[in-house]
Amino acid sequence: MKLSYTEISTYQTCPLQYRFKYVEARPTEPSPSLSFGKSVHSALEWLYSAPTPDAPMQEQLIDRLETCWVSEGYASSEEETRYFYQAKAALEHYYRRYVQGGPGVFKLPAALEYKFRVDLGFCELSGVIDRLDRDDCDGFEIIDYKTNRRLPPARRLAGDLQLPLYHIAAERIWDIPVNKVTFHYLLIDHRHSMNVTPQRVEEALAEVERVAGCIERGELDPQQNNLCPWCDFLEDCPLMSGKVQSRRGSTASPALDIGQAVDELVITHDQVAHKLARVEGLKSIVAAYMADKGIDSVSGSRGLASYDEDGHLSWRDI
Repeated sequence: MKLSYTEISTYQTCPLQYRFKYVEARPTEPSPSLSFGKSVHSALEWLYSAPTPDAPMQEQLIDRLETCWVSEGYASSEEETRYFYQAKAALEHYYRRYVQGGPGVFKLPAALEYKFRVDLGFCELSGVIDRLDRDDCDGFEIIDYKTNRRLPPARRLAGDLQLPLYHIAAERIWDIPVNKVTFHYLLIDHRHSMNVTPQRVEEALAEVERVAGCIERGELDPQQNNLCPWCDFLEDCPLMSGKVQSRRGSTASPALDIGQAVDELVITHDQVAHKLARVEGLKSIVAAYMADKGIDSVSGSRGLASYDEDGHLSWRDI
């Protein structure tokens, strides 16, 4: 059996949801929180993928956020804009503190977005380690980014399997001492760190073995929990269908300061005006070249410019 932390967590929440999602492979709807998280993760992956020890500029990081931004799942363009500027603000704060914070603050990780598979005997565990850093004690720290807006209760953090399982995976894959595992909550800039004890390792392995056994035996009955209103499969649940109103898509989008909105409007307008002026200048250069050479098309390494049937200059990617 192959299991990931996400699959294990889904089963712990509701075995029927696990069945619908991973056994029957039913499709799920995109959501703002998932798209937001993917976008921020991608931007930070790019930041730490620098080919040199010198960090990219903050402006380059924000440009990268725009490039890798995932637009799926937002209810409106306004909601998407609010989420984008929350991501932008979080990354700017992160950059100031963890990149510009002083000499030696920014350092390239030992591993980045590392996809692993580890044989636990009773199942194969898979996952992705966001970052592995070398610490100051000849050991390593596993860091997992979180884009939750609130810090989960301490009891839930203490019982969460993700960090212990990633600790187990890192030690088995690289045979290295993992001194610390950390959830970094980016939106509130909070680092929840812990040391994974041998006892916690045993507890985590026992829980994974229990879950694997339940799945193998086909124990996939629904389990009511406080996340039911947000479930993708609410209408197909024999416990909850018709008894609770779906709250998917009802999460309030982040607030955007009106002053910030005005400033961004002015800045963006100026940037667009500058780009449009640049486009007109480039069109003139290309048109003059084509007229001088007596040709009706010309190409570069990425695109082709030509005249259309109405005699207007147009261009496309190649």
